[in-house]
Formats: sequence, structure tokens, C-alpha cells
Amino acid sequence: MNEQRAQAYINLIEQLLACADDEELNNILQANQELIDPEFLQVMENYATSLEEQGYNNPAAWLRDMAQQLGQYLNLQAGSIEEYQEFLLEVLQAEYESNSDPTVVYPILQRRQHLLDDTFAQLLQQWARNVFFQGNTEQVAGIARMIQNLCIDIQQFPLGSRANNLEIAITGFQTLLEVYTREAFPYEWGQTQNNLGAAYNNRILGERADNLEKAIAALNQSLEVYTCEAFPYEWGQTQNNLGNAYQTRIKGEKADNLELAISGHTEALKVRTFDAFPQDWAMTQCNLGNAYCDRIREDKAKNLEMAIAAFNEALKIYTFDAFPKQWAATQDNLAIAYRYRIRGDKADNLEMAIIASTEALKVYTFDAFPQDWAATQNNLAGAYHNRIRGNKAENLEMAISAYTEALKVYTFDNFPQDWAMTKNNLANAYLHRIREDKDENLEMAILAYIEALKVITFDNFPIGWAMIQNNLANAYSDRIKGDKAENLEMAISFRTEALKVMTFDTLPQDWAGTQYNLAHAYFYRVRGGKDDNLKIAIQAYKNALTIYTKEKDPLHCLKTARDLAILHYNEKQWQSATEAYHIAIEAVENTRLEALNPQRQQEILSEAMDVYHGIVQSYLNLNQKDRALEYVERSKTRYLVQLLTERDIYPKGNIPQTIITELDRLRRAIIGEEQRLAIQEQTRNRGEILTLDQQKQPILNDYTHLNHLKQELNQFIDREITKIDENFILTQTVKPIPFQDILSLTDAETCLLQWYITSEKILAFVVSADGNINLWESSEDDRNKLTDLINNYLQLYYSQNGHQEWINQLSDLLQTFSDTLHINDILALIPNTCKRLIIIPYLFLHILPLHALPINDNQILQDKYDVQYAPSCQLFKITQQRQLNDLNSLFAIQNPQNNLLFTDLEVEIIKSLFVQSDILAKQNATEIAIKTHQNFPLANCIHFSCHGTFNPNKPLESALILTKEKTDQEDGYLRLGEIFELNFKNCRLVMLSACETGLIDLNSISDEYIGLPSGFLFAGSPSVVSSLWKVNDLSTAFLLIKFYETLPKNPQKGEIAVSLKNAQKWLQTLTLDQFEQELERFQLQLDKIINQLGGGKRPIFNESLKQIRQRQPYPFKNPYYWAGFIATGF
Repeated sequence: MNEQRAQAYINLIEQLLACADDEELNNILQANQELIDPEFLQVMENYATSLEEQGYNNPAAWLRDMAQQLGQYLNLQAGSIEEYQEFLLEVLQAEYESNSDPTVVYPILQRRQHLLDDTFAQLLQQWARNVFFQGNTEQVAGIARMIQNLCIDIQQFPLGSRANNLEIAITGFQTLLEVYTREAFPYEWGQTQNNLGAAYNNRILGERADNLEKAIAALNQSLEVYTCEAFPYEWGQTQNNLGNAYQTRIKGEKADNLELAISGHTEALKVRTFDAFPQDWAMTQCNLGNAYCDRIREDKAKNLEMAIAAFNEALKIYTFDAFPKQWAATQDNLAIAYRYRIRGDKADNLEMAIIASTEALKVYTFDAFPQDWAATQNNLAGAYHNRIRGNKAENLEMAISAYTEALKVYTFDNFPQDWAMTKNNLANAYLHRIREDKDENLEMAILAYIEALKVITFDNFPIGWAMIQNNLANAYSDRIKGDKAENLEMAISFRTEALKVMTFDTLPQDWAGTQYNLAHAYFYRVRGGKDDNLKIAIQAYKNALTIYTKEKDPLHCLKTARDLAILHYNEKQWQSATEAYHIAIEAVENTRLEALNPQRQQEILSEAMDVYHGIVQSYLNLNQKDRALEYVERSKTRYLVQLLTERDIYPKGNIPQTIITELDRLRRAIIGEEQRLAIQEQTRNRGEILTLDQQKQPILNDYTHLNHLKQELNQFIDREITKIDENFILTQTVKPIPFQDILSLTDAETCLLQWYITSEKILAFVVSADGNINLWESSEDDRNKLTDLINNYLQLYYSQNGHQEWINQLSDLLQTFSDTLHINDILALIPNTCKRLIIIPYLFLHILPLHALPINDNQILQDKYDVQYAPSCQLFKITQQRQLNDLNSLFAIQNPQNNLLFTDLEVEIIKSLFVQSDILAKQNATEIAIKTHQNFPLANCIHFSCHGTFNPNKPLESALILTKEKTDQEDGYLRLGEIFELNFKNCRLVMLSACETGLIDLNSISDEYIGLPSGFLFAGSPSVVSSLWKVNDLSTAFLLIKFYETLPKNPQKGEIAVSLKNAQKWLQTLTLDQFEQELERFQLQLDKIINQLGGGKRPIFNESLKQIRQRQPYPFKNPYYWAGFIATGF
């Protein structure tokens, strides 16, 4: 038949299936009489078979009944027994004479297809038994071969009733086994068992589960004879068939069945090779890929990689031109695998899924393959719904469009389950839709959910029904139309209904999710008494937390405990709030975020900072300032650990390669499991209805394996690494510092000033040695004013035209900061005995020279105190515990870009102050030369006189800029991520005489203090001197020369900060005459440097001196020249 008529048949069938009553049915048949012919009846049978294979038994039965009635109308009713006998003998004769040529046999079967029924099966069996009983051995063997071939041809015959054809084949194979015994005819017996197994695997009639068990039994029987050595091709064919049977098996453990399926397909490929049997090889690769996609055991990430590899292998044979249908099916399978892929970039994977589905649609057209077209549209919609790239609003429009397209085939009458599932998914897309009116989108979502419930009922699909109840509750919670109070009552009602199915015992994850949402609804409920609603909400949150624990489900634990804490906080129940916040904090500290997409990472980080802010304020409200301070510290540590675990920092020291290998294995396993759970959760959050198989074995977010891996990693670190690198554990997990350890940083003359900034206020904790904590809190106006000041400060600083203005205004800006921070009020909280101040900034305070803030009596802060900076108390305590080596050896990097005029003077003078020095200057200061120099990790002082760069988007990419040879593998940037891995156990001081080396990420919502100084502190140096802005080359040289000249050879606690303070004071008060004297002191070195300068640089050198001489009487009084350097660490 031609394609146009074939489509006309399909259209007529779909019209018949959609009929509302007999009158409409008769009208359609009358209008389409020209289409009612034997070929139409065959298409009806094929369509009914397809419906049955998908589980739509009622529409299939109705269609067959209609076909039988139309057959009678065409006078095609079954013939007499003589006709059957004549047909049987005719087709057997054709099998014999043509040597089973389908081109000869199939026309006979097509002409008499109305006789292929149970009567024919019984006649074939009776006739065969008579021949077997009466004939001699040779005759029996010949007849048996003909019957075997006939059954195979009928089994594969594409026309007639598929169900009847398989029943005839099964009857014939069973009859043959009465002759083909294993003992007398081992090969034929094995062949027949294999054919019987294939027939049972595809059987339509009977119980599906029983059919598959019979198929497996027959195929295993076949393998008793078909060994790989004796009959390799047949053995491979049977293994493939066995794999297919196990893959769809209903009885037994699903995980076991899939392992057996994989084994069968893998075995088959030993024979079905690319070279020998390319089509069989491609088919088995596809089967293997599907099995790996469904696999439950082993690493899910690896299983999906195996599936993708198998599908790609199959495409080497299944090309668009040679095998378009198989090519499209494989593309569709690839799309599903990429959509759920764990490894690789999630955004890339979804793009690959979209591409593969789009490719499949080149073959799967609406006209040629309507069901496959609809299924692919559904897959495409799911990929667009999840898509990360592109415009989110546009992606949702694409998803809605694809779901709507699928509904052209997935109608309520023809494919009720697919129709309902697509309706639910379409509703989810409308629920999240960005374009058009929000209220209309919500109404569309509600309508589609209600439609889906026509099929997804409590009795037939309880899990799907409960999921739609929850989805409806989500829609009503957000609903704009109607009465708000009534909408919330509807949401509560739907949640309560869902709990009839989603119980603690049967579906604990969904039960917990529903409890959480129910709590949320009661929290905002309008009707009922407030106290009663809050009581119910609290209990529902607590119910959810029995499943959402920090170990089993940290992300949901964070969200649920946070919302419970906010409820308590709003009710001024401070103690209960701290308990809930603590649970949330432990959850976030048990979570690695790299498995999630960037948007979700930011959401979680924002939630995490909220819980830290909340617990700090709750403890302050309880007047427990020590506990509040502990959580201020804890908030800093969390994000640092997150960044370092993403970087995969390695331990320092002599670590055996076997330990590194095992560390890598455990890390990969953890991130793979976290990505699997993240993808699983993404599907759950979209409210998708599970497939029928998934509803029988619903997927739970089981964190057991993940927690086992984490425990294994921690035990491994404790056992194998801590004894070599005791601080390595701090890069892998949050280790809270107790208040007593914080207090140990102080003494009779030393106080701690720790800053903390929330969205509402600025806090300053002053800790003294007696254990007393004095607290200063700003107003909300001052908090907002500080934000405006910082923005103005940075705008001036980064402006091309305003940078000089920033320099000119710096003194006034610092005065304004001092006033806004109420520095004098804070100093009043510091005991009079204090001489040394350890400042721990927070957020954007990290970029300010707090030591240079003006205070009373025309002084600045460091006039009153020796000021040291620390990123955190914990990191400062680590530096305190390190061995303090004498400053004997210097390793200096000098002007690698050859564009800093006075750097050469700086290094030339400084090196003379050390017993030993190694200088890598200019073009010799390559990244490789530095990393491979034997004295680099051994030096007591490491001095970088070069440029630095800060990357606010990726802090670990911040770097010191070196140089590189064209042949170098390194790029000439010593990045922060690399610095964390260096081992400076002999180092006492790292000097970063470079631009902006002290900056941290100002855009971050958390205070991760990730900058170059922190990297060197972690690398082992107890002290780091760095700069907060682009420093002046000449003033920096003079400042650092004075610093080194006054620095003790064996600096003790605080003495590096004191030397820097003294050098800054010296430069600040340096007169022009004194400056000229300093130039004279360095004249020899300057002459040497000037002689080496190129012609273009000498005018710049002279202009620098001229400008200085114009700034009388104190050329370096402006804080720009001296205040930018800070001493961090011990």
C-alpha cells in the first residue's frame, strides 16, 4: 500500500477510537467505506498489537472486535476445515520447494492470513503428530525441518494477527520438541528451545510475567547444547535473546535481572562482532546500552557512561541512510542517557540530549511513526524543561510546545496513561512558566492536573495520584485568582490527600516532602487559630526531619530545619530557634555543592548564610555571646572547605602514591554519588509522574551509600594522612573552633576584634583574655550607609578617570568609614591593658585598611595598637602552632614583566640583608623555574615583587603574574589553587609586593576570605604581608626596604606587624629632605638600574622623582602610599 493510503488507515482508526457513541461510529464508517478492505483490517490488527504491547488492553480488544465485525462485513470469515488443510499443505510445499524463501512463502500467508488462527495451530499440531507417528526417521526429520522453518516464518510474518502468529509458532515449536529430544537431536533441540524462548519473549496472550519465565527457561535449556565452542553463532543469538528476556523480566529481583541481562548481551558480543556480524553487533550494543541505562547496581555514573558508549558504537552501523528506523531509536536512547547523565557538565549533557531527540525526529515523523514521534516529543520537552543554557523563559516555551505536540497522538481514548502523564508534565511546565500572565499559567496548570486525574486514579495508580495531589497543592499555594484563604485550604486538603498514599513506611521520602509542604501551608494559613496553625506547622516540620536528616538528605534537612528555625525566630522562641538552626548548619556542612548547577549552588549558599546569621542573632538574644562568636567563625570555614574540596587539594609532605590514588578514588565516588542524587532530586522537584516500572519500585533518595563513602574517606584521612599532614583534614571538612580556642589567641596585652555583617546590622566582637566579650551593634541605617560607601569607594577606585580622585579622597574616605563603623565607640570596649589588636574582618571590610582608620586625638588605629590581621580565628591559631624559623634565606621573584621601575632597587637592597638569597629576575622568573627550584620550598622568606590579579568570579584562579617561555607547559600564572598545595614548612614570611594581592571576593554572599594571603597561610607560612590596592612602585620599594631593615632576624609574636607599622609610620612622616638622603644612600644601586633602563623608561623614572619633589613637606603622607600593606598571620 502507498504511504498516503497507510496514513488514511491510521487516521480512520484514530477516529473510530475517539467515537463517543454508536451513531458517530456508523457515520464515520459510512463516510469512509472506500477504506474498508482487507488491508485496512490488517492495519487495525497491527495497531491493536501495538496498543497491547504498551499495556492498553481495552482499546486493543475493542479494535479487534471491530475488525472482526468488519471482516464479516467483507465476507472474510474463517473457512472450512478443508480450507485449513489445503492452506497447510500449500504453505509446507512452498517451504520445501523454495528452501524456506520468505519471498515465496509470505505471499501465500498474506493471501490466507484470515486462516492464521487457533484452528490452524491445532491442525498443524495434529498433522505433525500423525506424520511423526507414521513416518520413518528420515521422513520425520525432513518434515520437522519444514515445520521448524514454517513456524519461524509465521513468527516473523508482519501481517495478520501478531498474537495469533506467535501462538501458532509456540504450538509448532512445542510439537517439534516431542521429536527433537536432547539425546537424539541435540542441535535441533537447542534450536527449537531458542526459537520457543524468542516466541515467549514476544508473546501477547497470557500473563506477561509467566511468558517471560517460560522464555528464560527455554533459552537456558538451549544453552545446554549451544555452547560457545560448539555453536558460536547460535550461542551468541541465544545469549542476546536471554539478555532481552531478563531485561524485561517481571518476577525476581529487578537488580539481579538487569545484571543477568548485561551478562547475556556482553557474552553475545564475544561472537557478534563488528566485523563478522555487524547488524547483530549493533542490535546487541543497543540492547546492552538500554540495560546499562536501567542498571541499579554499581556506580550509576559509570553505568550511564557505558550506555552512552554502547549507543555510540551501534551508530557505527545504524546510520541514517542505511538503517533510519534503528538510527532514530538509538538517537532517542542516547537522548535519555544524556538527560540523566551524571558525569560531564550538566549543561552540556542536556544540550546533547536535545540534539539527539531533534535528530530522532528526522525519522520519527508524525505521519510515519506517530507513537515514536510523541514519545520523542515528550523526551525533548523534559530536556528543555531542565535546560540550563539559553533563555529560561524560552526553554519553558519549547517544553510546553513539545508536550502539546505529544498530546496530538497521546489522546485520552487511545493512550490514556501517556496522555495523563503528559498532561501532568505540561502542568508542571505551566506552573514554572515565566511568559504570559502568571495567574493564567497557574489556571492552565490546575486544569491540566485535574485532567490527568481522570486516568491517574487512587485505585489504579496510587503513587501517581498522590504526586498530582501534591502538584495541585503547589499550584493552589501560588494561585492568584480566587480567595487566598480558600486557596490555602485547598492546598492543605490536597497535601492531606497525598498522605493517604505517601506514608512514613511505604514512601518515606515523599511523606517527608509532603509534611514539609504541609508545614509551610499551615505557617501561612489564614483560617483557624494562629497558635493551632503554628503548632501543626512545627510538628509537620519535625515529622519531615525524621526522614530529612543531615546524613540521609542534607539538602532537604537544611531547607526544612531553616524554615522551622525561622518560625521559632519570628515567635521569639530563641532556644528552639538555635536548635533548629544548628540542625540546618550541620546539614549544609555535610553537603558538597559541585554536583549541583550554579543557580542551585547560589540558592543553597544564600540559605546557608541565612542560617548562620539566624543562629548568631538567636544566641545574642539569649545573651550567649561566646556561642554567637563560635558560629561567626563557623560561617567562615564552611565556604572555604567547599572551595578546597572542589579544587581537590592534596596533602603536603611525603605522601605515597598509593595513598593519593585511593584518595582520588574516594573523591570520585563521592562526587558521582552526589551527582546521581542531585539528578534524581531534580526529577522529583519537577513533579514528574514515575513510569509504571518506577511506580512498582519507586526511586528513593537513599544517602546510605554516599554517607558510607564519606565515612570511608574521613577514616582514610585519619588513618593514612593526618599523621603526615595534620592540617589536611581542615581542607576537607568543617572543624568548628570552640570559644576556648578563640580565647587562647588573646593574652593580657592582646585582644581580638572580630567583625560580622548581616543584612540588617554590623557587629563587632571584642574578646579579651579574661574571657569577657564586649559587643558593639550598628543601626540598620549605618549598615546601609556602609554599603553605599563601599560602592562609592570601589566605583572611584576602578574608574579609569576617577582613580586619581580616589587617591586624592582616600584620607576623607577613611574618615567617613571610621565614623560609619563608630571606631571610637568600639575602642571604648577594649581594655586599657591592650597593646596588640588582632583584627578579623568580614565581607567587604577585608578590602579596607582598618589599621589606618582615623581615631580620636588625630591618631590612626595603629598608632594606638599593633595591628595584625587574620582571615579567621581558626587559621590564625594554625599559624600560631607553626615553628618560627629565623630569616636567614631569601627566595625572591623580581620584576618578571620588566615594567616595575623601582622593583630592582627593592630586591637589590633586600637581598643584602639575608645570609643566603636566590633571585629569579625578569625573564628568568618563569613559573616552571620557580616551581622546580630546589630552594623555593626551603626558603625562610619568599618575596614576590611582581603583579598580581584577583578573579572575583573564580577566587582560586587569582594569581601572581610571572613569565613563561614559549615552550613552557605552564602559563606563567601562579594561581591560588596551586598555592594551597605548596609546602612552605620552612617559611617564616611571604611578602607579596604586588598589586591587589590582599583582595577577596566582594561579590560573594559569604565571607570565604579566599585570597592569596590565605593560600600562603595554608601552604605553611605563619605570616603574609600583602597589598589592598595597586601600589605605587617607588613608595613600595622604600617602604619594604625599611620594613626588612627593621625586621628582627627571628621575629616573634606580632613582630612582623610591628615592623610593618614602623615602616609605614616612617614613610608617612618622611620629609622631602629625608627622602633625598635615602636616594643618596641608594645612589650606587640606582645608577646601576638607571644605566640598564631603556630609553623609553628613563623619562618615566625622572618624572616619578619630579612628582615626589612637588609633594612637600611629606611626599608620602597620603595613605595611598603606605596604608595599602597589611600583615596577616602570626
